[in-house]
Amino acid sequence: MEGGYTERIAVPSIYLTEPQGKIKNIILGVTGGIAIHKSIDVASQLVKEGASVHVVMTENATRLVQPLQFQVISRNPVLLNLFDAGTDWKPPHIDLSDRADLLAIIPATANIISKMANGIADDALSTVAVSVHCPVLLAPAMNGHMYHNPFVQRNIDTLKTHGIHFIEPASGDLACGYEGTGRLNTVEAILQRIRDLLASKSDTTPTVEAHDLRGTRVLVTAGATREYIDPVRFITNRSSGKMGYAIAEAAAQRGAEVRLISGTGTVPAPIGIETQHIETTLEMYDVLLQAFKETDIVIMAGAPADYRPSEFTPHKIKKTTETLTLPLERNPDIAQALGEQKTDQTLVCFAAETNDLLENAQKKLIRKNCDLIVANDILAEGAGFGVDTNIVTLLDRDGTCEQLPRSSKRDVADAILTKIVSLR
Repeated sequence: MEGGYTERIAVPSIYLTEPQGKIKNIILGVTGGIAIHKSIDVASQLVKEGASVHVVMTENATRLVQPLQFQVISRNPVLLNLFDAGTDWKPPHIDLSDRADLLAIIPATANIISKMANGIADDALSTVAVSVHCPVLLAPAMNGHMYHNPFVQRNIDTLKTHGIHFIEPASGDLACGYEGTGRLNTVEAILQRIRDLLASKSDTTPTVEAHDLRGTRVLVTAGATREYIDPVRFITNRSSGKMGYAIAEAAAQRGAEVRLISGTGTVPAPIGIETQHIETTLEMYDVLLQAFKETDIVIMAGAPADYRPSEFTPHKIKKTTETLTLPLERNPDIAQALGEQKTDQTLVCFAAETNDLLENAQKKLIRKNCDLIVANDILAEGAGFGVDTNIVTLLDRDGTCEQLPRSSKRDVADAILTKIVSLR
């Protein structure tokens, strides 16, 4: 798969067509990375599977591969220059952006990632990237030191926070002679991610009515809480905050007045949303109980710790030869407390389980007096902590059980909100 064209059994073209048979339009952004040869293979396979592929190349990409190769493989003109004449009055980059079902940039260099994160549009590809209104997938490929550079990672986190999808680079021998993380992921992995995103866009993303939450006050929790043992150490969990942040952003875009209560997250909290940062479960408990009466919808996507140390040691506990026993006491159950107080509010809880998913979720739905439970098996691939996708089942008080396939957390967020609207 490293060079040339690899023959493989074509995946049924249903993945790359709309339910009515409309062909999917995919913009393939190609940058000047040494892994550019894999982009040729991706383009070839997408065409075989029935997609209409439109390639947009950066100037540096043309130094490595001639545009003619992509033109012949894609059977469409290659966009190189913003001032290229189109077939009608509409600028070519806008015409492409309006028709696109997906923008996939393969490989994605540190340069294009940085441009997108900062809204820079100074060539054809970066301008297309800020013009599209479809899912965007980036497949980074670069030197390992470049990939782990804090500025590059900050830009990646910014893009992820705003719903950009990533297929993480692989580890191994790099073209620069180093060994580490930075290799473009495999062609098959990239193709499968493209299929998943297109299938999600066509079949699982609910129709979002514009501003269907206008005038609604939504309270969202996200991230993990910390329970301090001493000034240095604490108990926590692996919640990244990504799911809660996606819900807060989606609710705001649908017209809701959103307040986000955030514990610790691994990515920046969404921009433009009222956010209150807390650390402990008791802090989250106090904030939510105070705000609950003035809220219409509460979505408990956060992960408050169930237990806290019985005593806080004001000075760092010194290491000794003795075994350390740490007594714990239960934290208040925030969701249950809200369920006991709710009147006409809609209460949505999450059930992150490792076994007996539906049984445990159903018990939680009843015990906590929730209106909706979002259940997910955190051991399932693509549904654990820190990833950009999720696999959830929605259970409501009427006994309806709706299982969603693996989707981006933003798509899951919209599915949850659409379900909430139907329940109110």
